[in-house]
Amino acid sequence: MALTMAPALSWAGGETSASPSASPAAPAAPLPDLPKLSPITRPEPDPGALKELDALLERLTSADEHTRQNAREAVNEATPSLVPAIRHRIQDIRGSLDRDAAPRLLEDARKAGRKAMKTKGEGKKGEPPRLRSGENEEEGDWLEFVLAAPHPKDAAWRDVVKLLAMERLLTAVGTTPAVRELVALHAQFGELLRIDLQRQMNKLKDKAVPALIEARQHDAKIVQRWANRMLDALGKAIPGEAVGTNDTQILADVLRAYGRTRDVDAERVILSFSNSDRVQLREAAREAVAAIGEPGMWQLKDVYLGLTGNKPPKDWSWDRLARELFALYDRARLAEVYKLMDDGLAASAAGKYFDATESFDKVLARAPLFDRRREIVKAYVERAKELEKDKRDDALAMLRKALRLDPKADGAKKLEAEIAYVEGMVLIDRGTPDKFILQKALELDPTHDRARAALASLEDKAMERQSNLRRYGAAGGIGLLAIIGIVLLALRRKPPPVPTPH
Repeated sequence: MALTMAPALSWAGGETSASPSASPAAPAAPLPDLPKLSPITRPEPDPGALKELDALLERLTSADEHTRQNAREAVNEATPSLVPAIRHRIQDIRGSLDRDAAPRLLEDARKAGRKAMKTKGEGKKGEPPRLRSGENEEEGDWLEFVLAAPHPKDAAWRDVVKLLAMERLLTAVGTTPAVRELVALHAQFGELLRIDLQRQMNKLKDKAVPALIEARQHDAKIVQRWANRMLDALGKAIPGEAVGTNDTQILADVLRAYGRTRDVDAERVILSFSNSDRVQLREAAREAVAAIGEPGMWQLKDVYLGLTGNKPPKDWSWDRLARELFALYDRARLAEVYKLMDDGLAASAAGKYFDATESFDKVLARAPLFDRRREIVKAYVERAKELEKDKRDDALAMLRKALRLDPKADGAKKLEAEIAYVEGMVLIDRGTPDKFILQKALELDPTHDRARAALASLEDKAMERQSNLRRYGAAGGIGLLAIIGIVLLALRRKPPPVPTPH
């Protein structure tokens, strides 16, 4: 079914007189630029994060059991700022690890750990052993196993503990950059960590998907095959399954991952998000379409035909077609926004600022970054003037909204001064006046007469209070002296004679 529109809509500051159902040869509206997919960056570690990580790893490999236990509990608490530091330290271990001793040490620890786990889990005679919640009967937690057989003076033991701990830290962070480092661990250490990495990926679930999609085109074939197996195990092997998440950030990362791998089979799924109401998803989808480029041309043509009922001109390149398609989406999505905008402007021109701001609030709710935001500032300022007398708090909210809409406008300083003035008046209404706020209003706008008058009134009242205090103080002093005099007179009086008993 072809998409139809109103005959004229504004787009990106321009006007178009053709609807999407019109002939493609009609004059085109200004088209949105194709966004570029940002390259994957790996920032240098922050010195503070490196210091924090080193301290934790040193505690984990300490000769003191209590210190190791406390550090183990901290491993599950990690922040994204640690990821570059972890990558840096993994490279250090990559160079120092004893590749012969480490696998033997790890295998011995796993055997001892499974044996201890089985013994601890044995129930009544004839019953199978019971494991703690979340443990895998075959593997268990490798970090716990290695820590249970401490050899703090053994360099290989320390390196293995640090590697496993950094795995746990990356899993605790759980962002796509963190999962990329987990994938890199498989490329760098191979079979040594493969099984444990699989356990971490299973814990991460949807969070692991974007990095695993990217890993299907890793330089190492072994990593490509492993990533495909992991996606299949997670039930995310095909695009329709991979986008099945409620987490907006993960979904955006999935869309970008398909763009980075130029997965043509995912193009139709990606296009379904290129008109999303959620800006984050819309931008990610369009970046992915642009990254896939010409190989996705036939899907672009198919979607354009479905929207307009017309085939695109044969001389359109893939990027022209993508831009036309995104323009169609934007005009369709924003059709109601433009209608609300027109209604608001008409109400504002008629001096109906309540109706105008009601319409503009709906515009901003649907399109927070609407490109014509500057045109609606006046209505909020005028509405604030209407509210200032009886509802200063509401007036203040209107003024602040107006400033956010165009914070760099020529009149922004005057608007800031008005906000400061109204804030000062609100405090006066509450009985907690603050002359410094009114002074700020005058500093921002020396011509603000109402702020000057309010400040003068405050100063007059302050002087009056001081004068009254002096008068009351003098009167109080006189009264106190009188009381003292009366007391002294009373003390000087001789007591009456006591009658003599007969």
